[in-house]
Order: sequence, then structure tokens, then C-alpha cells
Amino acid sequence: MKRLTAVVMLLGVLLTAGCSKKLLVGVVLPETGDAAIYGAAIKTGVKLAFDEAFAAKKAPQGLIVEYRDSGSDPARAASLAESLYDQGALVIIGGATTAEARAMIPIADRRERVLISPSASAPDLARMSVYFFRVFPSDDLEGVKAADLLVVTRNAQKVLVVQEDNDYTRSLLPVFIGEIKHRGGKIVANISMKDKDWRQEVRDALAAYQPDGVYVCGYAESILDGLQVLRSSDYKGTICTTSAISTATALQKAGSLAEGVFFPLASYDTSSTKEPVASFVRRYYDTYHLLPDTYAAHGYDAALATLYAMQNLHTRSGREVQLRLKGLAEKQGVTGPLAFDDYGNIKHYPRNYWIHNNKIEDYDTYIQREKDRLRGEMMKLLQGGGGS
Repeated sequence: MKRLTAVVMLLGVLLTAGCSKKLLVGVVLPETGDAAIYGAAIKTGVKLAFDEAFAAKKAPQGLIVEYRDSGSDPARAASLAESLYDQGALVIIGGATTAEARAMIPIADRRERVLISPSASAPDLARMSVYFFRVFPSDDLEGVKAADLLVVTRNAQKVLVVQEDNDYTRSLLPVFIGEIKHRGGKIVANISMKDKDWRQEVRDALAAYQPDGVYVCGYAESILDGLQVLRSSDYKGTICTTSAISTATALQKAGSLAEGVFFPLASYDTSSTKEPVASFVRRYYDTYHLLPDTYAAHGYDAALATLYAMQNLHTRSGREVQLRLKGLAEKQGVTGPLAFDDYGNIKHYPRNYWIHNNKIEDYDTYIQREKDRLRGEMMKLLQGGGGS
């Protein structure tokens, strides 16, 4: 009997040891629903990073990755997070939208497990938990940059705001409006897209105020709706929008509507020959036959940060992963260093971009290139004139 008891106990120890080797990472993204345009792009980057790690045998021992579709529903995202943490997940990559992140963060905090968002950007999210990280810059940086782009770079003194009403815009707009006023600009009207006759309100405001610039604040579908109204009204001023326009799918749908539209973005150069960007772009194209947009890149970096933080864990706890993430400053992602501040915000800063010839282009780089071109032409003219 004693011998049987000993065997049973030994089996229990072995089974426990076997279970402890499992290292679970959850991925909760909106693959269907209103935000699917972002979730689908993010998932391609996340999956590529994990698949590469498995293929190269560089994944942490025992790593298992479980993918779940939030359906663009914050409550469902929260429920899936709870379930994955119940199964032992130390990290969840998710909270793609501000609304989903806001629903998931309290669960991560209560369970003392990490939640790393590829794209949620509301400023207050980072202060909700020490277990929340994001690889996408906060809206306070984007709002400042958008205001600076309109008033300083494009000299738009009178600005019309056309806004979608959701968690994302409610966090971004106060920063943007405050910075417009700080720079001496004026918000001539703020029109909500939830108003039944908002399209006519936009047309009326364009006629009444003749704004130098229009800021379309929202997610991709609403941005496209706003651009349609502005183009049909033959608006000639500067149009600025949010980084949410920068998905490959949104730009394909927009077509000529987006030509010449400005937006702030913390992105990367797909033509770069530097690593790890060059290898990422090449492998992504080989896998999906597409160039990776910024959401795919941020998804890749979220997975990359997770892989780095989970290597050779000692305690296999959320706390250890959290501390490891804060120490990744020397690791390089495709969008920049994987360096987080004390609140879990990535230390990346947006630049001015625009849609030029149907492509996303760094506007500051474009302006410098044009200055160099004009300077070269002037020198040729001067040299030609001196020889006559």
C-alpha cells in the first residue's frame, strides 16, 4: 500500500512538472467586426514573429500561442482575457482598440499578468496598471503632432474638426484642440458624425468659415466617409487625419480620396536596408505577398517584445515578465527600440506623413528632397548662365 501511494505521488509530481513546462501566450484581436481592419493586419505581424521563432528554434521552451477573435467587442475581449489567464497565460497581446484595452486592463492588473497592446493609444490607459504595455505611441503625442502639422507646417489658422464619437476620439481630441489654441490657431466648428445630418453640417461649415485646414478624427471607415464629403465639396485646404488611416486595406479602399491627406505616424521605412527592418519586410512579403503596413509592424514588435521578455524565465510569473519588458531598451524592433517608459509607453515619436502618389510618404523627408532638387536645379541654371 505504501508502495502504491509512493507511485501515485511520483506520478503527481511528474504530471505537475510536465504542466509547468507549458508557457502560454494569448493573442486577442478583433479579426471580425468594426475593428477587423486593424486586427487582421496586426495578427499577420504577430503570427509572423512567433512562426519565425518556432522555425528557428528560438522560442522559449514550452511556448504555446493561442489566438482568439474579440469580434471588436470590448466585453468579449475582456472575457477571453479572463479565460486565457485562467489557462495560465502570462502575457496577452491584445487591446487593439482603446475600448478593448480599457476593458482588458483591469483583468490583467487583478491577475498580475501582462497585457501588451499593439495599437491602443488613449493617454490614460498606461496609468491603469503596471502590467499594461503598448508598442504604439500615446494619443497625447499624436494630438500634439497633428496640431503642429496643421498650424505650423501647413499654416492652417482656421481649423474645422469632423469627428467620430468613440473612446479613441474622446481621448485624442482634447489634446489636439488644446494644442491648436496653444499655437494660435482657431477651431471654427466641431462636427460629430453621430449627428443625423453631419454631412450637410460639414458642407455648411466649409461655406461659412472657409477653414484653412480640416481635421478628420476617427477610425478608418469614418475617415473615408469624411474624405468623401470633403472631396465632393471640392475642398482645397489641408486635410489632416489620424494614424488610423494607415492600414493597407483602408488606403486601398480610399484610392484617390486619400491623395494629399496628412497624418502623424510613428512608422518605419519599408525600403530600409537596415536590420531588422529589411529581413522583416522580405519575410512578410514572402509569406503574405504584401508589403507590411504599420499595424503589421507594430503587431510584429509586440510579439518580438514578448519573445524577448519570456526567454529563460526563472519564476514564470507575470511580475517577472513585466520587469523583463522594462529592461528591453537595447533590443531593436522593426519600428524602433523596444524601450518602454515607467508607465509602459513605447518611447517612439510620430513624424509627419502624407499620401503621395497613392503611397504613404514621410512628408519631412519629401520636403527636404524637394529643397535639394530645387537647389540643384538652381545651381545648374547659375552655372549655365555663367558660361554664356
